[in-house]
Amino acid sequence: MAKPYSYISNMYNQNGPEWVLMIRPEDIQRNTKRIIKDMVKGTIPYEEVGSCFLDLKFLENLIIGVKNELEINGLNYTACCFMFEYYPNYPNLGAHITHLDRVIFIYTTILTKLESIKITGDIGCLADISSSLYNLRNHLN
Repeated sequence: MAKPYSYISNMYNQNGPEWVLMIRPEDIQRNTKRIIKDMVKGTIPYEEVGSCFLDLKFLENLIIGVKNELEINGLNYTACCFMFEYYPNYPNLGAHITHLDRVIFIYTTILTKLESIKITGDIGCLADISSSLYNLRNHLN
């Protein structure tokens, strides 16, 4: 069986274990959505590449990327809720609000786990991300 593909494992395979030293902070932030999708789908082999989450540059820039996504989705959610208040019969608005609520839940859960890693230095808390968020994976676009 082939190994699942993920952004982090691809970078590791192409550039070796020190790939995290070569990557620029803006590249980490730009690829945050991709990394989060891989985390939720369970395609990151933490036993091989999990140490990158202990690298402070990688971890802090991933946290910044997650916070940015939370802010964008939170603003969209608030705007949609205001619109729903004035136009409750607008087509698909309720479904979009539900979608944004689930996306916010995903990013909030992952942000909590990443901040926990930053405090404790233990990547073991990432082990249950895929199992707890897998049923919401279709909400990440």
